Amino acid sequence: MDREYAVDYARSYHEHWWWRVREAILLDTLRGLRLPPRLEILDIGCGDAVAFPVLFEFGAVRGIEVDENLLDPAGPYRDRISTRLLGDPVYDGPEWSFDLITALDVIEHIVDDRAAVASMVRMLRPGGLLILTVPAFELLWDHHDLVNHHYRRYTSGRLRSVLKDQGLDVLELRYTFRALVLPKLLIRLVNSLRSHKIPQHGIPAAPINRLMRALCLAEDRLLRRVPIPFGTSVLAVLRKP
Repeated sequence: MDREYAVDYARSYHEHWWWRVREAILLDTLRGLRLPPRLEILDIGCGDAVAFPVLFEFGAVRGIEVDENLLDPAGPYRDRISTRLLGDPVYDGPEWSFDLITALDVIEHIVDDRAAVASMVRMLRPGGLLILTVPAFELLWDHHDLVNHHYRRYTSGRLRSVLKDQGLDVLELRYTFRALVLPKLLIRLVNSLRSHKIPQHGIPAAPINRLMRALCLAEDRLLRRVPIPFGTSVLAVLRKP
């Protein structure tokens, strides 16, 4: 991602309504899976270990983050984070074997997304779980994708094709943030007509931040079992047989 955006990444994660909702969706998903205790967990694209504190609820956590702009060299979890690329031979060792791998909004940053998923699968133990999220629909492609150095956005079908032949059972594959599709389309239209783009990563005023968090989280909890065929993100929960 752009260096300017990277500077505010950790603060955005902890304060911006979108990140707060995505984390809540992840926690709701994990708690609903009735996981065994004390898992070995890998968080890919972990930033400066921003999700480690909540993932510790489920076990021991390590991370991979290749963008060193996001890392604090003196951070409390720095020794748990690798900066080597997926597919590096170092990850072939038994110490890089996990019960749960999360890769939240990661593979859209990687040229070969199939190879990236294959690398994750190799690090996953039999019976282990992989949780992915990705941005949805090329129709919503915008300046925000450029700032984040995305290569693509996905439909559920496109993500399913990436997962095909990876040897994984699909437990869940659905859209999230459904109510944001129309606002994102409007922002895309406005941004296409002017040079000064509408920023989408700034933290809004506290009342708006609280309202958006409450609305998006309520939407997900009420509609997660409803097969609505659109949203601004796709969530996949997968198991290695």
